[in-house]
Amino acid sequence: MLLFLIIAGDKEKDIVAGYYINEDLSSLHPFLKNSYKISALYLISLLLLLVLNLSLILANIQNISIVLFIIPVLYFCIPFLLLISTLCYFIEYLLENKYLKYFIYYSIFILLIIYDDKLLYITGNSELFLFYKNLNVPVKNFAIGFISKEKVLNLITLKKFIEPHFTHYKLLLIVFTVLSAYLLSFIRIKRLFTTNNSDDLAYLNRSSTDIKNGDFSIENISNVNQTDLSLISYLKKDFFLFRVNISNKLLSFFFLFWFLSFFVQQNFLLFILVMLLLLSTKINDFFLGKSYFYNTFIYEELYSFPYILYFLSKFIIVLSFYCLLLTPYFLRIGEIPIVLLIIFNFSIISIFQLTSIHLLKNTTVANIVLIVMYVSYISKSPLIDILYYKF
Repeated sequence: MLLFLIIAGDKEKDIVAGYYINEDLSSLHPFLKNSYKISALYLISLLLLLVLNLSLILANIQNISIVLFIIPVLYFCIPFLLLISTLCYFIEYLLENKYLKYFIYYSIFILLIIYDDKLLYITGNSELFLFYKNLNVPVKNFAIGFISKEKVLNLITLKKFIEPHFTHYKLLLIVFTVLSAYLLSFIRIKRLFTTNNSDDLAYLNRSSTDIKNGDFSIENISNVNQTDLSLISYLKKDFFLFRVNISNKLLSFFFLFWFLSFFVQQNFLLFILVMLLLLSTKINDFFLGKSYFYNTFIYEELYSFPYILYFLSKFIIVLSFYCLLLTPYFLRIGEIPIVLLIIFNFSIISIFQLTSIHLLKNTTVANIVLIVMYVSYISKSPLIDILYYKF
């Protein structure tokens, strides 16, 4: 489900950066052009799969055979993730309205899970439950929360190779995915912002004569002295950009989970923290990476401000944002040394975000690394326990 969030907005990025011009001038068949991006998304999905399973393997290394563990994972996931990667790509690039994109993608995703046995056993859920039945264990016991992860792994520890039941369906699924990608490649991708009504895209559609110098004037930032080259002045400028770019919808979601984190029981606190941290990755897109998205970072480099302030100001704002986000968690911990260690961890994360986005001129790597790191908490075997969470 995270895969669609990773590619969401890529079409707009291509249009703003002008990448599509190179594609249109290329003599390659549209299927090959699309295949490159589908393959890239597919590799990202395999990376997510590897990391999420790696935490399980490392936590139970003495109880499982790595080879016998990996073979069924690949059998179930290789064809399924190829289909999902293709689905994500064409929904993002062929459809215009972003709300319609999300509705169609998650509707299809849910239907694939519910009707797995009627749709070529795409997700593998039906086949997995057949394996459970052979163990003479009630299927209902495997619902999330009914039985601990350790007991499940001990119960289904693989001692020998299990022959798959629906190999021909998996091969048929791969053929169907490739054929569908080939046929969909004949549909021309629209390169105009036609149905999206967001402020950013409406601004892009304005002609150059409609854009006035006042739109970019520093006078729009209150209480900033144009001749003041201090850190305080740069902080005011960055805080202004942070404030005006965050959407009301994202702010509402953030404060909802943030407010709940003060009152939820310990059993639900981890889920709330993960949701807050996942929402916090949006800071890369609307604040740290926006100047690279619109190719306006050159103006900051031409400022008279000392260049070190460019990083220091953003670092202070990002770290302060994390401290605000984790305030309810800090209050629950109540131990100053641990709180200071967590703040130190997130200062390292802030530096990583700033550095990777600045060097790569995009937010993709930073988003993927952070999402994988935060999601690994769901398995209660985090890759790096930056929160010092007591499970």
